Amino acid sequence: MSKRPRTSFLVMLPVLLLLPALALAAEPQSAPGIAGAGQVARMIAGLLVMVLLIVGLAALLKRFSGLQRGGPGAIRVVSSASIGARERLLLVEVGGQQLLVGAAPGRIQTLMVLDEPVSPPPGAAHAADGGFAARLRDALRTGTGEPRS
Repeated sequence: MSKRPRTSFLVMLPVLLLLPALALAAEPQSAPGIAGAGQVARMIAGLLVMVLLIVGLAALLKRFSGLQRGGPGAIRVVSSASIGARERLLLVEVGGQQLLVGAAPGRIQTLMVLDEPVSPPPGAAHAADGGFAARLRDALRTGTGEPRS
């Protein structure tokens, strides 16, 4: 008598396992793209809002924090040289007077006040005036990082 319930269970098991598949096959399918189109549109709109927010904040930061470089001003870096991984020597001109300044992370120190102004080499003046754009243009012309004279 114990074998009969087990045999009927084994016969019913495949039917029970196939029942969800039969139910899904009997239901009419709706178009899958229409239900998700609203979510995709919301996602794209949210992405565009975030990109516009980032661009707007960058413009405000640039405008109000003085990140615009290369404009006329009272301070001008005449020349610079790297003397270590994070240390630099800067020749700075302020109000017609030149200063030799050492710059390291967290510290800037005046090393020397020059009595007589030092003129930079002719090639360095050209590269320093145009900044990154002039250096890139010179590097593309010559094929090296050195400015052309």
